[in-house]
Amino acid sequence: MMGDVICFPMRRRLGKIRRTAELLSARRGRAADHYWRQAVAGIVGHLTRAGLSEVAIRQEVQAFSDAVQEELQRAFRSKGDAA
Repeated sequence: MMGDVICFPMRRRLGKIRRTAELLSARRGRAADHYWRQAVAGIVGHLTRAGLSEVAIRQEVQAFSDAVQEELQRAFRSKGDAA
């Protein structure tokens, strides 16, 4: 059985996750949607060039999306604690 080896899984790229969450939180509506689409397109392009399968790319994008959502929620909760 063949599988993809992912040296730097997206869910572990904390700097990129935090930066993406930060930029998303500063945008609303179409601007946020546009930024998110650009971020995902960049990830897909990078993983495609690295030779990952479509399934692995989908899994990595989903893992990244989940991690960004968790970071957004964490940031939101910490803002609430500061009030």
